[in-house]
Amino acid sequence: MLEINNLSHVVPGKGKEPLRVLEQVSFMAPGGHVLALIGPSGSGKTTLLRILAGLTEPEAGTISFGKRDLIKQPLYANQLGWVPAGDDNLIEHLTVRENLISAAMLRGAGRTRDEVLSRVSHVLVTVGLENIATERTSALALPQRRRLKLGLALVADPVIVLCDDFTVGLDVRSEREFEALLKMVATDRPDRIVIHATDSLSNLGAYDTVVVMHEGYVAFHGPARAVPHYFTVPTYDEVYARLAKRPAQRWGDSWMKHRDAYYAAFKLGGGVAEKLSAAEEDPGDEDRTILMKQKGGADEEEDDVKKPAEAEVRPIIPLPGTFSQAQHLVKRRWSLLRRTPREWIMHASLLVGAPAIAALLLLPNLKGLKEMRGGSTAAEVVWPAAHAVSMIVLIQILLVMFMAVRLGAREIAGRRAIYERERIGGVSPAAWLIGSLLFMLPIILVQSIWMEMFLDIVSGKLPGDGTAKLLLPALSGAAFAALCLGISANAGSKERAHSISLTLLCANVLFCGALLGFPKILGHVVHPFITAHYGWSGIIDSLEKTAYFTPIDKLVKTWFATPDFAMSMLGVHFLVGVVLTYVGLRRRG
Repeated sequence: MLEINNLSHVVPGKGKEPLRVLEQVSFMAPGGHVLALIGPSGSGKTTLLRILAGLTEPEAGTISFGKRDLIKQPLYANQLGWVPAGDDNLIEHLTVRENLISAAMLRGAGRTRDEVLSRVSHVLVTVGLENIATERTSALALPQRRRLKLGLALVADPVIVLCDDFTVGLDVRSEREFEALLKMVATDRPDRIVIHATDSLSNLGAYDTVVVMHEGYVAFHGPARAVPHYFTVPTYDEVYARLAKRPAQRWGDSWMKHRDAYYAAFKLGGGVAEKLSAAEEDPGDEDRTILMKQKGGADEEEDDVKKPAEAEVRPIIPLPGTFSQAQHLVKRRWSLLRRTPREWIMHASLLVGAPAIAALLLLPNLKGLKEMRGGSTAAEVVWPAAHAVSMIVLIQILLVMFMAVRLGAREIAGRRAIYERERIGGVSPAAWLIGSLLFMLPIILVQSIWMEMFLDIVSGKLPGDGTAKLLLPALSGAAFAALCLGISANAGSKERAHSISLTLLCANVLFCGALLGFPKILGHVVHPFITAHYGWSGIIDSLEKTAYFTPIDKLVKTWFATPDFAMSMLGVHFLVGVVLTYVGLRRRG
């Protein structure tokens, strides 16, 4: 039995009075039960679902499930099935079966592949997708996508399934089919409770009971057939109009007076034993509220609300460890890259195009570099060659950082809905963080090392310490990718994340000190925040004992970080990005 008692929640207002979203909400639901949570927009349905899911902490009240207090001890992740609103939380380039297998791998530890496939097959049959299991999600129609969302919530065999606007946007026929599907899901496990929050008033008879909410108050809870009688309306469609005619608090107070009688009459558990009388009036109300007359004795009432079956004891499926989840996320991410031509073609183009652009910019200066290697000390040779080396190092760093923007800026923001669904299902923020980094860093490493090797081949070897030339661009890219990932984890949308990341890249171009440079005192204040400064200046500093260094030092009035210090600071930037990412992933959506 799920029991909600006197649940209240307040949302702080920005410069306004706090908004009371829920006010003393109370109702109960037994195992094997499908409950509709209905009410006009803004009635508090989604907030109540989020509290039940452990995503929001209420101001007051209790939620009991068996002997467990869900406020103090939320449901274990695999006891909860969450079907969120919106259709952007599916992985488009995986098939239906692959989506379900991925969810099962992330939510179940210690299961063999055969056990995973068996569970997935059972879910496919339950939600009616077995005939299109090999279709890619991107090709599914809206009703099929909804079935898949429900299937993803069922792979861990949850005991409570919460659906937010599961049938919104569907035609009447599909809506009826889905409400029947929810009933089948509830009976698939005797102790399972399914709660569906919806604005729709059609086909309420498909639910075992209905909770009507109005501006945070419970206005009614009972069988759907009692709703028109209680609200004195001829059809379900007129319930919302009836609710609007009285203040929400009055509806709540009226229901509290009649609740025990209804619970006793319809065998909803607890309450007083008194029987309902025909046409009983609420003496405190201006409008008459008619209570349904019982049609017979206790035996006849048995059919109104089904008694929960004897609960089958099923073990809770344990969650995989963080690194097991991260390993699966990395494999899935690489698989998605292979299946997304636009994405891998872009990365391949950058892998080829970025070194080619840098080489074209270097090409006019190859003669001067060759003369410098031959021992020329003429000013007309040394100064242009030194400037060319300084600029080509900067171009390398900026191109690697641009590739980092392409990798990191949309990585989480573009998949936020998928992440939120999987996090509620037990995937840890750390696993998503590790998975994202292990996907991005190899690409950054290959791109930066290949660019340096290509430029060395074209130029006949650029001056500078070999270790610094290889490591500093790679570390610059890794650090900036982590910072962009942190922006992505905290931004409201992928477009905003990409815009902020590009702005940060532009700031690195202006403030890195390679163009003209700040006064040294100001540079010491600004440059610690600029990733590009350390990649560029660390390589330039390695030229200190060469003829290139003096002209560069005279040209740009800034300070140069030693290679070791530059690597250390880039490591700090990387860690800052990792922390920002983790904080953003921990933030509740």
